[in-house]
Amino acid sequence: MKILNNGQLTILDIDKKVTLYGFVANKRKMGKLIFVDLRDRWGITQLVIKNKIKNFSKESILKVVGKVKERKDKNPNLKTGEIEIIVENIEILSFAKQLPFIIQDELEAKEDTRMHHRYLDLRRPIITNKIVIRHKFNKAIRYFLDNLDFLEIETPSLSKPTPEGARDFLVLTRKKDHFFALPQSPQIYKQLLMCSGFEKYFQIAKVFRDEDSRKDRQPEFTQLDLEMSYANEEDVQKIIEKMFKFVFKKLNKEIKIPFKRINYLEAIEKYGVDSPDIRFECFLYEVTKMFRNSSFNLFKNSSSVKFIHCYEILTKKQILQLKEVAMKNGSKNLIWGFIDNNYEGPAYKFFKNEMKLIEKKFNLNKGTFLFIGDNYKLTTKSLGAIRIKLNEFFNWTKNKNDELVWILNWPLFEYDENLKKYIPSHHPFTSPTKDSIKDFDLNKNKAKARAYDIVMNGYEIGSGSVRISNLEIQKRMFEAIGLNKQEYNQKFGFFLESFNYGFPPHAGIALGIDRIVMLLTNSKSIREVIAFPKNPNGIAVMEKSPTKIIEKN
Repeated sequence: MKILNNGQLTILDIDKKVTLYGFVANKRKMGKLIFVDLRDRWGITQLVIKNKIKNFSKESILKVVGKVKERKDKNPNLKTGEIEIIVENIEILSFAKQLPFIIQDELEAKEDTRMHHRYLDLRRPIITNKIVIRHKFNKAIRYFLDNLDFLEIETPSLSKPTPEGARDFLVLTRKKDHFFALPQSPQIYKQLLMCSGFEKYFQIAKVFRDEDSRKDRQPEFTQLDLEMSYANEEDVQKIIEKMFKFVFKKLNKEIKIPFKRINYLEAIEKYGVDSPDIRFECFLYEVTKMFRNSSFNLFKNSSSVKFIHCYEILTKKQILQLKEVAMKNGSKNLIWGFIDNNYEGPAYKFFKNEMKLIEKKFNLNKGTFLFIGDNYKLTTKSLGAIRIKLNEFFNWTKNKNDELVWILNWPLFEYDENLKKYIPSHHPFTSPTKDSIKDFDLNKNKAKARAYDIVMNGYEIGSGSVRISNLEIQKRMFEAIGLNKQEYNQKFGFFLESFNYGFPPHAGIALGIDRIVMLLTNSKSIREVIAFPKNPNGIAVMEKSPTKIIEKN
């Protein structure tokens, strides 16, 4: 007698005697018969119980023995919908108490309630399937890279603090006032593996960043880490494109390669963000020069004036929401106007002549116009955020295929307004371009990086670069971000020493697995594809952590 799963039996198994295990997903009584839907992660099988038995509740665990019979009323929505099991023997392995919420795909339970009972939430088929897809995604990655002679090598989880753009999680040690840090990235280790001669490395790594959570970010997350010796930008990009095509096919999805390539400055100019969703248009239009002689002083005196246009006519409520978006991104002067049967909105009151010129130049004769005049950074940032919000209003990307794009030619540094200094756009191990090598540490505002990000459906899913493999350039980079010789030797002396013993040129990338699976499964949040996630406040609700440490005497 064979033990089977609950998605396995078909019409070909009629009259077989089988043993099944599972959770009671549903039960209903019809006369003297009890019908039970028995569920495991493979699916549901209908049981028919004829004899009186002890009572059991939903989500109790049963072991049943019975014969497979053809169903009279078949269910085309189930893999096992043509058959049912006439139960001969039943055993209640575990009795379930009243549930805090119903185990079904659609439910109204608050997220914290679900996270408190995450082991129940994971039983919901929609969540179970996302974890299964994640497993298949990782499995396909390993298969693909193994066939290209990449070695999967683990790196330490207890390491030295390094500047990676966020606060470190620190780990107490037995030595007083000494700490380990949890890695924000295996960056230095993977570069040392290139120095060790492994040439092709990958790892599906756990990494940690002490920063605010959001729907696509967790303090603890998983990334595909990959590094190659003697490789340039195109080598890495081609392998990643082929890998995505292979993995998508394994998940019954299609994707075209090569991916589109967009310069960083073009992404900012056209979409307002460095991680654009290219599945819809609604571009940013540049009109600064048109307002130089305007009577509207706000825009006349702005160093950058841009607008976006959508063919839909926005409601007053939607415009108020967009004003809030603009303010959150630093701009307070969103001006709107629309063309329907009549002109309407402050744009036509404040700068009617300019509006006429804009309509003619860009051939726009219907819809809503949204203007911002400010400095370039705030103008593009605010309109980029508004563009994203408009897609939330109108769902322009519904039923659109996934789109991946490379963002190239990044600045090497960005200016941090809070710190009042330049910091690396990616990390301080990114190589400057050949044109920037001579003076990247002197002309930081113009220096370019050999860096590349990969974006999927408007989310950055990966970041990579050609690494610095020259000792003097690496020292100059550390000095450029404000580290003196004593500081960089204290923090990175062990790493710099390795440059003296033969260090191959190399390049790599890190891809956010949680974020990619979130997009592949159309999830609303990254938390849906992580087995035991933290809530938006960074709290593990189920086990109530982090917790205070009580020192023992």
